[in-house]
Amino acid sequence: MKRILYFGFGILLILSGAASAYSLRWMADDAFISLRYAKNLADGLGLVFNEGEFVEGYTNFLWTILLYFVHRFESIDPLNACYALGILSFAGTCFYLLLFPLRRIGDESFFPISLFCYAAIHHVRVFATSGLETSLHGFLFVAASYHLLKGDPVSVYKNGMWFSGSSESGETDSNRKFEPSWILGIFLSSLSVLNRPDGILFHGLAALSVFLKINLFSKKGFSSALANAPFRIFCVVCALPLAFYIWKLEYYGNLLPNTFYAKSGGSSYLSQGIVYLRLFFSMYYGLIPVFGAAFFFGIRTAVDFLRSGKDSSFRSDWILLFLFPVLYFGYYTWIGGDFMFSRFYLPVLPLFLLWVEKNLLLSIEKKSAGFTKTDALLLAVPILLLLRWDLYKGTTYPVLNEIADENQVYKREDLERLRGIVSPWRKHFESSKVRVAFAGSECWLVYYLNPSLAIETEAGLTDPNIARMDWKIRGRIGHGKSVPLEYLKSRNVQLLLYSHNLPAKKEYDEFSTGTFSPPWRLLSYSPETMKELGKIGEFSFVKFEFFLDAYKNDFKKLEPDLRKKRYSEFEEYYFRYAEDKNRQEWYRRNL
Repeated sequence: MKRILYFGFGILLILSGAASAYSLRWMADDAFISLRYAKNLADGLGLVFNEGEFVEGYTNFLWTILLYFVHRFESIDPLNACYALGILSFAGTCFYLLLFPLRRIGDESFFPISLFCYAAIHHVRVFATSGLETSLHGFLFVAASYHLLKGDPVSVYKNGMWFSGSSESGETDSNRKFEPSWILGIFLSSLSVLNRPDGILFHGLAALSVFLKINLFSKKGFSSALANAPFRIFCVVCALPLAFYIWKLEYYGNLLPNTFYAKSGGSSYLSQGIVYLRLFFSMYYGLIPVFGAAFFFGIRTAVDFLRSGKDSSFRSDWILLFLFPVLYFGYYTWIGGDFMFSRFYLPVLPLFLLWVEKNLLLSIEKKSAGFTKTDALLLAVPILLLLRWDLYKGTTYPVLNEIADENQVYKREDLERLRGIVSPWRKHFESSKVRVAFAGSECWLVYYLNPSLAIETEAGLTDPNIARMDWKIRGRIGHGKSVPLEYLKSRNVQLLLYSHNLPAKKEYDEFSTGTFSPPWRLLSYSPETMKELGKIGEFSFVKFEFFLDAYKNDFKKLEPDLRKKRYSEFEEYYFRYAEDKNRQEWYRRNL
């Protein structure tokens, strides 16, 4: 009966969580970086953001490849595919959270504690969509852990110490058999490396956990393992990320993605990371006792292992469910977290929750078959998570300490409305071959307009030169690079899809988009390009050929030095890109 209640309640949680995630669906700005890479690959341009520029401006290869397959079918809306993939990943994570405890505790609990806590966290459901790889990353971690821990001996607490054995007696199994499930586990672990670079930490620890279980580092264990065909297959699968890195080095010329330099470059930003951590636990105060329990059990397990010596085999679950999440949390806190609230912490939450659930239930000797006080206390944790303190509620703009609750910024309804406006512009942007620069918040616009070249200026996600520039102001993670206009001009950028932090406008370089946005800015004027963009009814700009004709009298009245300065402006802005010898000759004669 308890098993029926357990699965019934679990399935209900998964379905309600998936429905909630769908109702919260949205697209983050960074998601459109991966979408443009996927589109260009589907169009035969290669895995690039700009044709001919081999820069790894994404950190989610696996997710981007999945989106590539989506772009192969014109009938599929890429946004709907993003929603579906994210929610399926969320549901998959929940399903493993439902299965995980049964391996250890059978019918001991009537409700899935980890699953309940996980589904209760609002931002888990928020980032189940978003168009980012966050949900998939969490799924790979928990699914890999499930299969890698299969066949582990049951851990029991006996005589004041933890033991790991083949039975609850505390006896150890020194002759561990190789579990075929470990091959699937290490394959999923390999995929986590392809999904995000931080997966390499999990992958390394996953392999280590298996090596320790089969006693690989002893002479007997090593020779026995090599003679085992499944272990050799395991090693081949384990090496899959190596092939991926060789390909990256060949294709992009760098092992690290360009985003590594654009976002942090590996440098410490601990002060901002502590703010990121504080905001997370302020909103989800219900997780504070969970993390306290995780550290208590984690430290106690390590101490008991050191005290027990040869009397107990090493608990590989300690590596995957405790050590890895701690290192993961620590790394992202060390580099400053993220500009999106909670995003980088979410993938490892299932592992923390499983670690606490497992150890807590193993520590409890239940004397009643019914609903106990312990059940009531455990049930209180997800309820506290549901009753989160929304720090952003009531704020004029959902940003605190340079950390944004992005789903409140990029609302689905707004995106769908704006997509309807700009979609007819696309053919003109493609035909004009216009070269643009954009800020991060305009990623969606670049994806839908599809200009021939687009350069992201706030962090240099797709440009290695900008990515390695110094920070103008070290505040919001992944924002605030100081990009000189001269650099953009050297890249032949013609149009800036923003109008902030620029020098005073000239009488001829403003590009109006009507009611769509504040005016953009022109850096250069190509008659052919502007003629095509001028076909878009909402756009208006100064036709520079006519400006030059009207300006002739004023030009003659200028002092010689000013005439030279003005001509230099016109040369850089127009004559360099236009075959207009008559006008150019007139201005030269009148210098």
